[in-house]
Amino acid sequence: MSVEFVPLPGPFGAEVVGADPTLAVDEATFGRIEAAWHRHSILLFRGLEMTPAQHVAFTRRFGALHIMGDHELPGFPEIFVVSNAKEANGRPVGLRGAGMGFHSDGEDKQVPNAGSFLYARQVPPEQGDTMFADMCAVHAALPDDVRRKIAGRRARFSRNALHHLNYPDQPLTEAHRRRPDVYHPMERRHPRSGRVSLFIGRWAFDIEGLPSDEGHALVTWMQEFARQPRFVYRHQWRVGDAILWDNRCTQHCATPFDETRYVRLMHRTTIEGDAPMMADIAA
Repeated sequence: MSVEFVPLPGPFGAEVVGADPTLAVDEATFGRIEAAWHRHSILLFRGLEMTPAQHVAFTRRFGALHIMGDHELPGFPEIFVVSNAKEANGRPVGLRGAGMGFHSDGEDKQVPNAGSFLYARQVPPEQGDTMFADMCAVHAALPDDVRRKIAGRRARFSRNALHHLNYPDQPLTEAHRRRPDVYHPMERRHPRSGRVSLFIGRWAFDIEGLPSDEGHALVTWMQEFARQPRFVYRHQWRVGDAILWDNRCTQHCATPFDETRYVRLMHRTTIEGDAPMMADIAA
């Protein structure tokens, strides 16, 4: 099977052209896709026709899959359902309003997720886009004084400190309340590509070794710096689209749509990760 990788109309990422719509690809083709993923950070597939089993099978080739533990597709615990739809009895089909605010999946865990694969099954005819930020480009563009300030330092990621801001409409669950703060290197080296990214997102609060107010102010500045259009690809979804993104070197952010008029149904598989690696820039 012959596949091509066409750059997306933005600062980074590529579209995979020529893949089987079920993604039942041979080993050689999968190897090319995996290498392109490490090279481009996000890959877009269009016109897919995957069953849930095929969705799970393809994603599992990248590594062990993470089980979210809630909002699962019946019969497929590996698939996390994101939707504003409701069943006839009023029960939510999936998690509504997920993904708002730039972040990488699992960043508030000791071992964040390596990647995610989101498949569009029903989308609104307008709005509801997803934005992706190239955190390698963000790191490379940081002013020298900021690079010196964060060199060798870790950010504190805190669900407890920031849940009220990131999920104002959802109570902090006991499971999240028990989750301890974690510290991750802000200059993160990718274990496969070797590239360095700025690793912060919506759960980053302050910086180890700096006064909390100073660290929080710097984290906030870097978060805003990373949202500049020069670093961001904005995707307008079509039914059958799927995007594979690398949580180790990108951030993403869902955008709202008119939920009183439209339904959005997305299926996501999530790849388990590895402990973030501090980048020794001087090495």
